[in-house]
Amino acid sequence: MSSANIPPSDNRLVWYAVYGSNLLKKRFGCYIVGGKPDGSKTEYLGCRDKTPPREDREITLTHALYFAGHSNSWDAAIAFVRHTSSGAHTYGRMFLISYGQFNDVVRQENARDVPGAIVVPPYDELAHGDHWQIDGYRLYGRFIKTGVEDGHPVLTLTATQDNFAVGKPSEAYVKTIAAGLEEAYPCIRKSEILDYVGKTEGIRGLIQPDTLAGWIMGR
Repeated sequence: MSSANIPPSDNRLVWYAVYGSNLLKKRFGCYIVGGKPDGSKTEYLGCRDKTPPREDREITLTHALYFAGHSNSWDAAIAFVRHTSSGAHTYGRMFLISYGQFNDVVRQENARDVPGAIVVPPYDELAHGDHWQIDGYRLYGRFIKTGVEDGHPVLTLTATQDNFAVGKPSEAYVKTIAAGLEEAYPCIRKSEILDYVGKTEGIRGLIQPDTLAGWIMGR
């Protein structure tokens, strides 16, 4: 079924809980209005409805952050969270967007064109379930509902499977994450960002501490 069957914008709203590079509003905005994120090789078309998110808020995800797989856009590993809640503290940011925008964003997260097939769960199902999977999607193919805020479902997106090889992210990707953390969490210090990022799988033991410090502290 084509996303033409989902209105580009309506009153059905979703909180999309992001992490990684999408913490930076300008970078996430490339999925909404189109554009090429700094340090990325990909130019995005954006959503059919280019209205900015209605609101954004901080959120703590209890799913552990890690870096794995390979993104052609960043030419390195990218951020995911583990499928199961573990009491981890992953810094997130949630954007309030329409259901139609959410579908278009998810397609772009997976290098699919907009418009295109509906890939998000039926909206009515979001009130009842907490996990869904997109058939045939290799990277960000699993939805996790972490709760409800102001009557709207809070959903995050992560890897279809847990067996992607852990790997190193690029310098540009790490710098985008650090910039997003500073923007979404104005009171956070660079030393805290360095400690937080440095402990994650994909960076711990794979990127030299001095190198990581240069990327984050030298921004």
